[in-house]
Amino acid sequence: MRKMIALTFTLLLTTVLATAQTGQVEKKVAKAQKAGAAAKSDADVQKCISDKLGASKTITGGSATVAGGEATLTGEAKNAGAKSGAAKTATGCGAKKVTNNITVAAPAPKAPKK
Repeated sequence: MRKMIALTFTLLLTTVLATAQTGQVEKKVAKAQKAGAAAKSDADVQKCISDKLGASKTITGGSATVAGGEATLTGEAKNAGAKSGAAKTATGCGAKKVTNNITVAAPAPKAPKK
């Protein structure tokens, strides 16, 4: 009886692991196909980035130049989080490499306590 339970458990575990690995392989193949099909021109990537930076409330004077899939970002961000968000936006638009030349605005001086 113990052998039968052990054999059943082993078979079940093997099946679960095989199914999980198959799913991972299928996801990798789908991701590779999507990446190949989603290749955009430099002009498309630049337009995407510029549109998103222009709509941003945390980036002032944001612009992008794209050449060979590499984007160079310029402008001024309100904080470091906005600057890193701009780089993620560029990657999301299809840039393969991002040079982030966006500057971070100096914080406003605090009023002295009375």
